[in-house]
Amino acid sequence: MRESENRAKERILDAAVKLFAEKGFDGTTVNEIANKAQVNKALIYYYFDNKADILDYLVQFLLENVANITIDYIHLTIENMVAEGTLTIHPDRLHFTDQAAVRHFIDTINRYYRQVLDYALEHRKIIRIIMLESLKQNEYCVDLFKMLDYTSGGESRLYKTVSKFERSFTYSDDLDLYRLFFLLIPLLNFAAYFDEYRAVAQVSEQELKDSFMRSFRLVISSIASGSDILLRNVNHSERGNDVS
Repeated sequence: MRESENRAKERILDAAVKLFAEKGFDGTTVNEIANKAQVNKALIYYYFDNKADILDYLVQFLLENVANITIDYIHLTIENMVAEGTLTIHPDRLHFTDQAAVRHFIDTINRYYRQVLDYALEHRKIIRIIMLESLKQNEYCVDLFKMLDYTSGGESRLYKTVSKFERSFTYSDDLDLYRLFFLLIPLLNFAAYFDEYRAVAQVSEQELKDSFMRSFRLVISSIASGSDILLRNVNHSERGNDVS
C-alpha cells in the first residue's frame, strides 16, 4: 500500500475514533466520517465494507497489538523460566522452585501488565467505544467475550505459543473467568474512565497509574499459594470431587 493511501486510511480511522467516542457508533454516519477525514465517501468503502467493519478493524487492531505484547512477555519470561527449570506448568497451577522464582514471576507480570496498561491508556478512546458498544443489544455490538476466544481458544496465537513449550497447559473455566472479570474488564474500565476519575480525585496521571498497579499486584499475589500460582479454584475442584 502506498504511503499516501496509508495516510488516507489512517485519517479515516482517526476520524471514526473521534466521532464514535463523541457521538457513539449508532449516532455516527459514514458521511460524517468522510467529512472529518477529508476524504471521498467512496474511499471509505474502498477500505471497509461498512461502518461496522471500521469498528471491527479498530477492535482487531487493539487485540493484535496486545497479543504481540503478551507473546513477547511469554517468550522473555515464561519460556525462559521453564527452560531454566524454575517454573513448571501444570493444568491447575504454575509451580516454582522457590519463593525467589515466585517473586521474579510476580515482578515480571507486573511489568507486563504496566506495559499493557500504558498501551490501553494510549488508545483509551477506542476502549471507551468498545465498552459502550459492548452493552448494546444489536447486530453491531462488540462482544467482550470474544476477547477470551482470541486468547484462550485452541487456535489462538497465545495458546499456541505457550503449548509449544508446555503441552499440558490448558485454560480452565476458572482461569477464563478470572482473566475476564479480574484482569481484562478492570483494565478496560480503568482506561475508559481514566480522565474523569483523575479529574475527580485530583491526582496526576502517574499517581493514578501507580495506584492501579498496586491494586493489580494485590490481585496477582492473592492467587499465590506457597511456591504455586493457582490457575484453578482448588476448593471448587475438591467440592466437585466430594460430590462425585
